[in-house]
Amino acid sequence: MIGVKVMILVSAAIIRNTAGEILICQRGAGGSCAFLWEFPGGKQEAGEKAADCLVRECREELGIEIDIVALLEQTSYTYPDNKIGLSFFAAKITGGVPQKSVHQKILWVRPAELLQYQFCPADTEIVSRLAQGE
Repeated sequence: MIGVKVMILVSAAIIRNTAGEILICQRGAGGSCAFLWEFPGGKQEAGEKAADCLVRECREELGIEIDIVALLEQTSYTYPDNKIGLSFFAAKITGGVPQKSVHQKILWVRPAELLQYQFCPADTEIVSRLAQGE
């Protein structure tokens, strides 16, 4: 059908270090949202649960092991070409140190500093709330 967009399911992690900083990642040149910032995570594979997706994506893309602490929120966002369903989780690193592999940069930033970075549009609402201390 014309105009029907299939929803892509995405999981993202809000990971804080002991200083309370949040891990953010800058996308590379290829693909959608080039050079914009995002939280660690990625697309769910067929039949995969949101939390399992996040554990897998963090292992594959950052070389870290995580534990899911809590589901923070679920939301959706419609881009011109597709619609995504986002599950944001609080998570903690249980092994490894974040490494760049698919991202341009990875940074730890204080919540109040989040607004200094240009995030993918689907992330802007949670970025605003995190920056305000939620």
